[in-house]
Amino acid sequence: MVSPVITPDRTFDHYWHISRRTVLRSVIGGTSSLLFAASGNWAGATEPSLTAGKQWLQFHYTTAPRGFEEILAELKQLPPRLSEVYGSPAIVRAVNVLIFSDRQQYFAHLEKTLPKAPRRNSLFIVRSGRPTILAVQGATLLQDLTHEAVHSLNHLTFRNTSMPLWMDEGLAEWAEDSVEQQSRVHGKALRQLLGGQRLLLPEPISLTALEKIKSTTRADAVDYAASWAWCRFLLSKKYGCRGVWNRYLQDIRGGQQAGRLSHRLVLTVPDYEQRFLRFLTSI
Repeated sequence: MVSPVITPDRTFDHYWHISRRTVLRSVIGGTSSLLFAASGNWAGATEPSLTAGKQWLQFHYTTAPRGFEEILAELKQLPPRLSEVYGSPAIVRAVNVLIFSDRQQYFAHLEKTLPKAPRRNSLFIVRSGRPTILAVQGATLLQDLTHEAVHSLNHLTFRNTSMPLWMDEGLAEWAEDSVEQQSRVHGKALRQLLGGQRLLLPEPISLTALEKIKSTTRADAVDYAASWAWCRFLLSKKYGCRGVWNRYLQDIRGGQQAGRLSHRLVLTVPDYEQRFLRFLTSI
């Protein structure tokens, strides 16, 4: 799982930030609300201006990524998509996006600034309270940016009480690619775990097991797949759990002690695991 990483100024733990630019130019935006901003070269440049609620993704790169306009068009859909998931408007504030030309440049940057960070193609990090996405140009750039942008929206929207890790990751997996592609990737892992039986939910993919994961260092491919599947299941109105999830999200967004979602589900929808099993047979 690629979770947000929050760090203090000197140690890497769980969010971190860097932001530099030379020229800020509008590439997508409305008449009074700038949704995206981009810069041509961030190295050694000055801080960009931040306008809460006016700007979201501020891009910094040396060379514009291939298909950049299409990438921006896709990313622009994320706030309304996540707002529908949350059941209330997503919070949109400035997030810096640093796109590196190649992996060598990217890993050199991580080695210098975040030596303990995981060596992945992309990261969402926050430092001193300011969020940043780091990514590398390449064939998976859209998927990587989408995944990390979901983390950024979850982080900005759920400030009072953090969204549970499995849910944060599951939504990022859900958004980053098509249902068909994710079903091929994650569905295979889940089908292998289920085998031929359809009566009992294996413990590793139960919601209660996912709720115990507190760090991505303890997560594996099955955890990713299960998190994605639970989010897809909960998003569906077919299985009668969407309302419970929506109320849970509103409670954690409001800073209430919401407890675990599994506790609420077992009280409201006692057979929710059997419903989830039926859902798994459809993917």
